[in-house]
Amino acid sequence: MKRKIKIQSISAWSIGIALILTVVFVVILHYGKNEVKRFEDATDQYIVCENAARQLQDGSDYLTEQVRLYAMTGERNYLDQYFEEADVTKQALESLKKYFDKTEAFQSLQQAMEDSKELMLTEYHSLKLVATVMGEKDIPAELEQLDLPEEEKQLSQKEKLEKAQKLVSNNEYRNKRGTIMREVSGCLDQLLEKTKNRQQRANTIFSDMYLKLEIAIMILVILLLSICIIVRKLIVVPLVYYNKSIMEGEIFPVIGAAELQKWAETYNKVFKENEETQRLIRRQAEHDAMTDALNRRSFEKLLHMYENGDTPYALILIDVDTFKTVNDMYGHAVGDEILKKVTGLLKKAFRSIDHVCRIGGDEFAIIMVEMTSDLKYTIEEKIKAVNEELGTENENIPAVSLSVGVAFSDRENSGESIFKDADKALYYVKENGRNGCKFY
Repeated sequence: MKRKIKIQSISAWSIGIALILTVVFVVILHYGKNEVKRFEDATDQYIVCENAARQLQDGSDYLTEQVRLYAMTGERNYLDQYFEEADVTKQALESLKKYFDKTEAFQSLQQAMEDSKELMLTEYHSLKLVATVMGEKDIPAELEQLDLPEEEKQLSQKEKLEKAQKLVSNNEYRNKRGTIMREVSGCLDQLLEKTKNRQQRANTIFSDMYLKLEIAIMILVILLLSICIIVRKLIVVPLVYYNKSIMEGEIFPVIGAAELQKWAETYNKVFKENEETQRLIRRQAEHDAMTDALNRRSFEKLLHMYENGDTPYALILIDVDTFKTVNDMYGHAVGDEILKKVTGLLKKAFRSIDHVCRIGGDEFAIIMVEMTSDLKYTIEEKIKAVNEELGTENENIPAVSLSVGVAFSDRENSGESIFKDADKALYYVKENGRNGCKFY
């Protein structure tokens, strides 16, 4: 008898090998820890510096845009966005200070930011004028503390707005911005260059450490390949076959590790026991319990499939005429027999490839496949024959008739949907004497 290999044994061996390799890597990584830390620090510095540079350069343009928009529109959100961006710019400066404080580049950058305060006072002046005109309440402390000159207080609202717009759009303002941005750009170039140099040195050290890891990685690869081959043969391949069997609704092949073989044997036993039960459940889910016609859920799925396909078809909607009256007069048991009789006659009249569905109490629908509008006479003949048989009364079941509305997938002047078009045709029949068939 062929010896079965257990997953438990494979797991134990894998854990042992993993522990040995862990010790090896811990020893190697212990020596390379400082080098990796330097590389990470240099990378972090580069990212922080690059982001801060972008924020500082973009922030100035954004602040100018917001103060100008506020001066032109007077909308409060531009005032709030101005001070929010001012806080972000300050945070960018603090990020740079964390890594580059007391360096020559940072001192130059800080000097440039000091110079920009004069420009921000001009912007505050413009914001204050607009806020005064708009009657803003709960304004930022920077504006609250700013006192307008007496002559500006006497200006009209229009003159204050014009003054505010001029302050942030004249040549003096633009020249100041240009000077400050050139100073900031030059300082940030120095910071980025210094950060790149740090990163390059750290990268060199890290490359040396990488060489030390190569031998351990080669050993790891060999061991992992061996484990992968074993795992693939005893676990992965059986699971692939199991998954395929599930997708195709078949029993499992009894292969692989001992535990999986036991699993397959158990599954196969349960599968065979439940196969018939599942078949019955599926049929109950798709068919109407009383008439054995397809139910509403199946009808909607089929209609959606044909609506999105290329096969020509006809949708036939059917109502049993005066069914409620017959049901009340003869009782529900007789009403049920009428519905069963209608279903049987429809199945008999139409082809086996057509789909006869019960979609409501006395409502039926038929999806007639491979059907075009030039063949509508065949539907008329079938409905006429069914109505003739239903019109024959016997001792158990009274005579009834069907009202039928039909729409073809190749119909001209189609409406919103084929269902609604067929329903319109059905409504016409019901409003004009019932017991007939109408085409959209």
